Amino acid sequence: MGVPLRWLLGRPELRLRVLTAREQLNREVLWAHSIELADPVPWISGGELLLTTGLRLPAEADAQHKYVQRLADAGVVALGFGVGLSHEVVPAAVVAAAEETGLPLLEVPLPTPFAAITKAVMERLAEQQYEGVVQASRIQPRMTRAALHGGAQAVVRELAVSTGTAVLFLDHEGRTRAAHPADVSAPAPDVLADLRTPDGAAAAVSSGPEAGVAVQQVRVGPRVHGRLVLVTDRALTPVDHLLLGHAASLVALEAEKPLRLRDEQNRVNGLFFRMLLDGSIPAPAALGHLSEAGFPVRDGVRVLALRGGNPRQALEAAGEQLSERGLPLFGTVREQCAVLLLPGGHAMTAQAVTDRLAARPGARLWAGLSSPHDLEDGPTALREALSAASAAQARGCREVIHFDALAGHVLLTTPGTRTVLESIARTRLAPLAAHDAANGTELLASLRAFLEHNGQWEAASASLGVHRHTLRNRMDRAQSLLGVDLDSAHVRAELLLALSAWQELDR
Repeated sequence: MGVPLRWLLGRPELRLRVLTAREQLNREVLWAHSIELADPVPWISGGELLLTTGLRLPAEADAQHKYVQRLADAGVVALGFGVGLSHEVVPAAVVAAAEETGLPLLEVPLPTPFAAITKAVMERLAEQQYEGVVQASRIQPRMTRAALHGGAQAVVRELAVSTGTAVLFLDHEGRTRAAHPADVSAPAPDVLADLRTPDGAAAAVSSGPEAGVAVQQVRVGPRVHGRLVLVTDRALTPVDHLLLGHAASLVALEAEKPLRLRDEQNRVNGLFFRMLLDGSIPAPAALGHLSEAGFPVRDGVRVLALRGGNPRQALEAAGEQLSERGLPLFGTVREQCAVLLLPGGHAMTAQAVTDRLAARPGARLWAGLSSPHDLEDGPTALREALSAASAAQARGCREVIHFDALAGHVLLTTPGTRTVLESIARTRLAPLAAHDAANGTELLASLRAFLEHNGQWEAASASLGVHRHTLRNRMDRAQSLLGVDLDSAHVRAELLLALSAWQELDR
């Protein structure tokens, strides 16, 4: 935003006179500066009204022509030439060069001090800045009302209309979520890529005298909802940037509404779920709450336990996965595990959620799923899920372990019990393992078959593919090496548990 030359010429007290390029009087002055150097170009940034008395102006016409040409090339908006000191009139070569280059040339009479021109420009710039603030203060309430009644699309439209620009709201993947005018296209991907500053700044701008693109992140705290993009065929103004920032805040708050509501609902659901797992909520009340939340309970409920990593982060990510499947999040943290409630018929959902979470960089996750239960069996479902998750971790299994599949192996899922059983396995079964290794026998496998078939000789020998007399001989040898009585139920139970632990050690 600058001061139009036409406005400056309209100030009668300055008594300025246009000598060239009258068609360029809409040019805007960003600064007025007096300078008497023979070559002022190194001190010029563009947009200036350069004021000079020609004190160091070369005498040769060619040199004067080059002086003017260099000023035009450097982006000077206009040249103000003071007469009555070094030169009684503006040199003809200067006038000719200004006409040729299209540079407005203003004659400044002797009674007009350069300081008066500079002061007029600065005061007008200050007035424009104040007018911009007033304009923005009038537009911002309209944008706020638009957000209340029409959401993001209404905010985008109000911003576009108020600034006379095109505005788009882009999501994380660059898809247009709102735009005005409706048929406006997003800037080319390479333009947007250039506006992504390496330090992750919230705003970036690409602006020139005839076009501009500004990008503002739509975010609340660490959560980014997308980008608001303003595109115009003119230079961007401070008011544009001010209103863009306000619009981005309004769109961010609009995007936060469902997320904040969901977060609050998840908090309430988590409190309910903890009561369900503790068995402190009656089944009818539980059924009413789940039904109102849109949680299907026709097939009962399951509990999914996720062990590994940060359980709070796992709960948040799992909530997003469940939301995509139309399920509300009922989750909490128990024994360093993220624990989720799932419908009884959603075993595949448990695997899908686990797979998505395990695919995150650096994720180490083990999952256990309970069997289906009625609503009053929450504590039982929790114990099953935690036991299954412990079994998954012990086995290093990336698949969801179903508690139903752990029949006969539940004791091995508890670390303390597992340690005891492994110790018994090493003590009890080492003699058989050593004998098999030294003699090529199969005493361990034969003992397992004998015990798993409840001492039934025919069934056990058939499973091994040997004669029952062969199996009897092997069991006599095993009984001798172990120094135990295989007719004792207690001995058989202890050896079967030891064999289960031995199998896990082999894995």
